[in-house]
Amino acid sequence: MTLNGNPSLRRVVKGSASGKYTTEDNTIVTMKGMAWKSIVFCLVTIISAVASALLLYHFIDSGNESALGTLITVLALSAIPLIIITFVIMFVPKTAGILGFVYCILEGLVMGVISALFDILLPGIALMAFLGTCVVFLVSWLVFSLLGKKLSGKFVKFVLISFISLVLLEGIGYLLSLFVPAFAIVMSNIWVQLAISAVMILWASFMILVDLNNMKLLVDYGADKKYEWYAAFSLVTTLMWLYIEILELLAKIALLSKRD
Repeated sequence: MTLNGNPSLRRVVKGSASGKYTTEDNTIVTMKGMAWKSIVFCLVTIISAVASALLLYHFIDSGNESALGTLITVLALSAIPLIIITFVIMFVPKTAGILGFVYCILEGLVMGVISALFDILLPGIALMAFLGTCVVFLVSWLVFSLLGKKLSGKFVKFVLISFISLVLLEGIGYLLSLFVPAFAIVMSNIWVQLAISAVMILWASFMILVDLNNMKLLVDYGADKKYEWYAAFSLVTTLMWLYIEILELLAKIALLSKRD
């Protein structure tokens, strides 16, 4: 659902280091500025998600199946502009200040419906996933603060390469499961699913560390203040991905407990 912006944020960091994205006046990025912009993006996403969830509940309660089907179809089709916007922001970072809001609104609408559907089947699970996301972020921020220095380049490369590898392996596994019975059995196993979700959550927390590190590097290299929006966009997309992974993990645990 979300295409994480970390790799391209690294490009902005490198560009800042070489002077490409820096500024000579006082309008440089600050951690405070990036933090506030991240909060704004988060609030826009949450408000959008709550609105779409309430709309879904309304259509279900009123029995308006036609409107409900239209809502789900429109949100499913919104994946196309989401992907387009992500790539535009990745290749033209300065557009994050405008397109980032559009992305957060659309992504919030989709996540709101997904959360509502999960919550209908497992009441309270969406709130648990939200709180879990907050806890993971706070722990990641605390770990980064305690490190007291920039993360090593080797660690960042390891996280990015392993993340891409994990996504590709998971995608290939699901693709092969459509044609190879043995893969279908493995990929449908609840314990394999739990392991996949746990690993993805762990890597999402690593990606948060990478985002925070990139923000610090932007400050150190004196990047132009307009890139605060891009750094905020990168962090928020990571948090969205983390939320979905936690939501899936909690749902799998609930299903496992029902089996027992």
